[in-house]
Amino acid sequence: LALVASLAAVNMVTPRFKSEARILIDGRESVFLRPTGERNEERSALDAEAVTSQVQLVQSRDLAREIIKKNKLAELPEFDPVLRGFSPLKSLLALFGIGRDPFSLTPEERVLEAYYDRFTAYAVDKSRVIVIEFQSRDPELAARVANSIAEGYLVLQQDVRQQQAKSAGQWLSGEIESLRKKVAESESRVEDFRSKSSLFV
Repeated sequence: LALVASLAAVNMVTPRFKSEARILIDGRESVFLRPTGERNEERSALDAEAVTSQVQLVQSRDLAREIIKKNKLAELPEFDPVLRGFSPLKSLLALFGIGRDPFSLTPEERVLEAYYDRFTAYAVDKSRVIVIEFQSRDPELAARVANSIAEGYLVLQQDVRQQQAKSAGQWLSGEIESLRKKVAESESRVEDFRSKSSLFV
């Protein structure tokens, strides 16, 4: 009986397809982006904590909302149980504290819950590689969302680097202006010395 029940359950469950994307975390940085006191110091490659921090960024809710909106996941019954219709069984189980009634959640919470149920991100041991996995009943959707998450993360990183480059450019502009003033002062002192010492003759 257990075997028959298991076979029936396995055949009734809709299969999920898993897609995977991998990101290599680049640890290179400009010395001009460091604090003034650390510019002459040598820094080692990214440590495990830094890579784990990047995994947390991949799992951020802001990025999740962007991916949901971009791929229109809120319009799919797979990600919003309410779109499948009213389920008396789930409502009854929710009354007894078994499971949650989908109607008690906001649409965003329902979709986010389904999204995180299908999404996994982790760092490969002893490497700077982040693995992004996403599951869906539709293999094309699984691949598209996994790639969207990777692209969204890279866009975030690019924005951060552009901001850092802008800050470094502003700092360098200030340094150049300061050096210009120093050069101008030095040249005026040289001219004064020449005129007082009659070096023009």
